[in-house]
Amino acid sequence: MKNKRGDPYVTVCVFMLIIFMIFSAVFTFASAISLIRVQETNTEIVFDSFVANNSILIYNNIKMGKNATDNVNTAKYNQMLAEFCSLTKTGARYYCYDNDGHEKFNITVPTIGFLEDQQLELYVTYTMRVPIRFAGVTVATATIPVNITSELRSKNQVKLCLH
Repeated sequence: MKNKRGDPYVTVCVFMLIIFMIFSAVFTFASAISLIRVQETNTEIVFDSFVANNSILIYNNIKMGKNATDNVNTAKYNQMLAEFCSLTKTGARYYCYDNDGHEKFNITVPTIGFLEDQQLELYVTYTMRVPIRFAGVTVATATIPVNITSELRSKNQVKLCLH
C-alpha cells in the first residue's frame, strides 16, 4: 500500500474499541454489584419481618434452653422470600428471571440459625450465583456467599438475653 493517510484513523478506532470494552466491563460489574445489594436488602427486609413474626416462638425456645430453629417454620420464610423477590424454586435453588426469561441470579435454599447462644440473634445464609453476560452470552458466573443477621432489642436498645 502506497497510500498511508488512513493509518492514524485505524489506531484511533482500535483505541476507542478498547475504551468501550473497558466501559462495558465496568458497567457489567456495577450492574452485578447493584443486583447483589438489592437482593441482600430484600433478604434483610423479609428476614427481619420473619424474626419479628416468630419472636415469641423463638424467645420461648431460648427460655427452654433450645438454641435451634426446629420449631420455627423455615419453609414459611423461604415462601415469604420467594414471594417478595419473585423467585421460582427449582430443585435446591431459587431462580430469578428477567422479562426476557434469562436468569438474573439464583440462590441456594436459605439456612436459618442462631448467631449466639441464649440471645435473640438469628442469621440466614445462602449462596448467590450471578451469571455475567457479554453480548447475550454467559461468560462467567460470580458466586457470592450471603450472610444476614437479625436481632430483636427492647425499647432501650438492650439485647434480649437469658441467663
